[in-house]
Amino acid sequence: MTMRLVDRIGRRLKLRDLHILLAVSERGSMAKAAHDLAISQPVVSKTISDLEGTIGVRLLDRSRQGAVATPYGRALLRRSIAAFDELREAVREIEFLTEPTSGEVRVGALVAMMAGLLPAAIHNIRGQYPQLTIHVRQLITSPDVYEHLRKRTVDFIVGRVLSRRREKDLNVETLFDEPLFIVAGRRSKWANRRKMAIADLSKESWILPEPDTEVGAIVADIFHASGLEVPHPAVVCSSIEMYWALLPTGNYLALLPRSLLRFSTHRAIIKAWPAPMPLQLRPVGIETLKNRTLSPAAQLFIDRIREVAQPLTKPLKATL
Repeated sequence: MTMRLVDRIGRRLKLRDLHILLAVSERGSMAKAAHDLAISQPVVSKTISDLEGTIGVRLLDRSRQGAVATPYGRALLRRSIAAFDELREAVREIEFLTEPTSGEVRVGALVAMMAGLLPAAIHNIRGQYPQLTIHVRQLITSPDVYEHLRKRTVDFIVGRVLSRRREKDLNVETLFDEPLFIVAGRRSKWANRRKMAIADLSKESWILPEPDTEVGAIVADIFHASGLEVPHPAVVCSSIEMYWALLPTGNYLALLPRSLLRFSTHRAIIKAWPAPMPLQLRPVGIETLKNRTLSPAAQLFIDRIREVAQPLTKPLKATL
């Protein structure tokens, strides 16, 4: 029976039908989908009905409020999105092979990467491939961060690998460990010190990340490793721009990742010292979706990120 169904779908199913189903699901209405696709509502209705007849299950629940995908519809849509993505990748790959200096890459990056490693890699590769277009989306370390990969809105994600159990449908390549450094402005009272002990700084004015974020947990681990509670912060913020605006005043301290300090254009205005290591370092890596074929342009950019990140595999210095 399964083979007969597969054979029937192979003969009758059209990409246009799946495109219409996807539009109805996204818009929640056949009328709205028809308007977006510039076709009549009866055409949409008949297409969905024929599709349900071909597969043999109801794909949409209809009501006066609109149309919602059934579990069968969601399963078909999930696979359809993957199929459409593979076709887009095929077109992008053909374009890239036709003109090797062009192509498009879609990257998801966590905050520290946006201000450090990623701009350095972009600048590096664009010198060789000036027609390459790189779309960058800033991501936050929320529980659904990997949905961007599953929905294929990004080709890969670069950033600190989340501490929770690895996702079974993802490939994770570790690039380097990412320790944090104690950072102060060069005009601060600490600037001439060769060493900094975090135990002596608990009463100073700290800029700290949100405590319920991944980096907030790492900051807490650093203080706890020295037998300290997390100090009462002067500023709580996850914006890198805010750090760079406040640190040069000389009145604040912060904990920032090594890659950000290594590649940032603001290096000249700060001084940094290694912070105590937590029990478990959380490395930076590249995460991709298993069984997804990346375009040559995406693979080329991943290779360039590896090259640019190479200096960060070396031992720490006493200061930066």
